[in-house]
Amino acid sequence: MALDEKIFKRYLEDGIGVLRLYRWQSPSFTYGFSQVPESQIDLSACATDGVEVAKRITGGGILFHDDEITYSFVCSKSDVGEPQGVFIDYRNICKFLLRFYESLGLTAVFALEALGFRDRCAPHELCCAAHEKYDIVIGAKKIGGNAQKRNRQAIFQHGSIPCSVNWDFVRKYADSLPKDISTNVTTLSDELRAVPEKDMLEQKLIDAFAHTFDVNFLDQ
Repeated sequence: MALDEKIFKRYLEDGIGVLRLYRWQSPSFTYGFSQVPESQIDLSACATDGVEVAKRITGGGILFHDDEITYSFVCSKSDVGEPQGVFIDYRNICKFLLRFYESLGLTAVFALEALGFRDRCAPHELCCAAHEKYDIVIGAKKIGGNAQKRNRQAIFQHGSIPCSVNWDFVRKYADSLPKDISTNVTTLSDELRAVPEKDMLEQKLIDAFAHTFDVNFLDQ
């Protein structure tokens, strides 16, 4: 999370866009900049069991990270084709994620386009349990989570693509997790017969980003 913040601050100085892909060394929770984590997470149990807890520079709810692909990027509004005068164009910004899921043979849409969205739409302190209109869903089940921070023309976004989640493990530290969470949330292992290796998933995400926004990458 500290590196994500550093990438955002450096962009404000040099204007060079960055796409970062990363993984987690241990099961972890992140929480939004305005949240009080102890109201939702048992911090003592996390400390005892070596579950990391970190504050994000973005808003949104508490998110569990473990077996997943995580990304962040920073760029200008024009880099992702966001029209002037539009506050946040989630449809345009997140379409690279839809392309990524499509490359795996999955049909992903924004939650507001899914059947029964109005019945499911509700905020929650835990990101996985919340259903917002621009969450990405597969078969009406939410997958992953994304959050943003902005400054003038700069857009910073990070998010997760879960390969699998052990909900019983999560519930040990977040007892407000709904009992029926698996009926409303999905992962790649739930949707695919075989989940590709993470190196392949990361390359597919890079390709989706490059094709969507017509960019070339220089490795750092």
